[in-house]
Amino acid sequence: MLDRSIAPPFIKSDDFELPGFQQAAINGIPLFLVPEVRQDVLKIEFMFPSGKWHEPKPGVSHFTSNMLEKGTERLNSSDLAEAFDRMGAHIEISAGYDNTSVSLYALRKNWTEAAELLAEMIQTPAFDGEELDLMRDIFLQNLKINKEKTSYLASQLIRKNIFGNHPYGTSLEEADVVALTTDQLKNFHKSNFRPSAIFVTAPSSVILQDITSRFGLFVEGFDKKTTLPPVVAGKTNEHIAKEGVQTSLRLGRRSLMRTDESYPDLLLFNHILGGYFGSRLMKNIREEKGLTYGIYSSINPFVHDSFFVIGADVNKENRDLALEEIRKEINKMRTEPVGSEELEIARNHFLGSLQSEVANPFSVTDKIKNIHLHGLPKDYYPRLFKKINSLTAKDLIAVGEKYVNEESMFVATVG
Repeated sequence: MLDRSIAPPFIKSDDFELPGFQQAAINGIPLFLVPEVRQDVLKIEFMFPSGKWHEPKPGVSHFTSNMLEKGTERLNSSDLAEAFDRMGAHIEISAGYDNTSVSLYALRKNWTEAAELLAEMIQTPAFDGEELDLMRDIFLQNLKINKEKTSYLASQLIRKNIFGNHPYGTSLEEADVVALTTDQLKNFHKSNFRPSAIFVTAPSSVILQDITSRFGLFVEGFDKKTTLPPVVAGKTNEHIAKEGVQTSLRLGRRSLMRTDESYPDLLLFNHILGGYFGSRLMKNIREEKGLTYGIYSSINPFVHDSFFVIGADVNKENRDLALEEIRKEINKMRTEPVGSEELEIARNHFLGSLQSEVANPFSVTDKIKNIHLHGLPKDYYPRLFKKINSLTAKDLIAVGEKYVNEESMFVATVG
């Protein structure tokens, strides 16, 4: 009889395999298909070269993308939304720094009808002036609210000082939003809303054939090169005073991209420092000192650059103490070897999280998307898994000294 009072033995996996996927093309557009789908919800996602990196003026990317679901030449916004709701379909639009993602989740039984409506939405948006005015008003109201939040302002400030007047460093301001016109959005849609890639999470070649027929009007997408200013960093240490009891802290710097051979080393270094609940920053700043409810560190890789950031919210009187303790933890990580037990716990947590991320087909598609968009080899994730598994405490000291030195950090505090 099974004794449930005894935990089962821990079995560590030394291998990681990304589930298989198929690759095809529609009129020259790369198409990636994950066929192992057993549930009744299917997904198709279009990537367009129309993020902030490509926009001619601030705000054009965000508003062009989000106006897609505000009506077509045939249907107004209410009719379009009701049509998707009636089919049990859901649209997600995300205008990022490099690309815009447009995704459709649909029930298998309504797939054909939903895909046809999605094609109409992408290809013939109305860009109605009244809808733009309404979206503009809502955005400005939210912007006003966000600018009262120290966390929002601190995140905005750290990017500005790291990247300067660059798409990765600038933020959308009220004057930018007010100046937008429907003609600007229409022109940007015409020039940049041609897919650079299509990702499909669906079960059969029949679905693939249906996609080809529904979206065959698309021609090969292109990456419109935009002349951009170089990265000119701002202030290394900046504080904005604001009424209230809270101060938001951000420490950061430019970092490694996914293609760098030391990127896995930095991932594990970050995980131990502040990447999960058992991290050193959590134990010190939250558990021992009680200075914050939560603190994190993360690597944010874009297509053309990357940055590392540490963030927390503390009481005003604890600002300097928190910054001092954060710097101590960074210094300790890059000068003293991580103990074997701590290293294995963090390593196993990281690898276990990576394995759990491919537990469903939608997550698998996200991994395939990363491989394609960042120009990574097909075996990137198995190689990442293997590298993380082999890293030593000495490797972490080396990567920390080179890329996470506390003296090279930009500091932004608001509050």
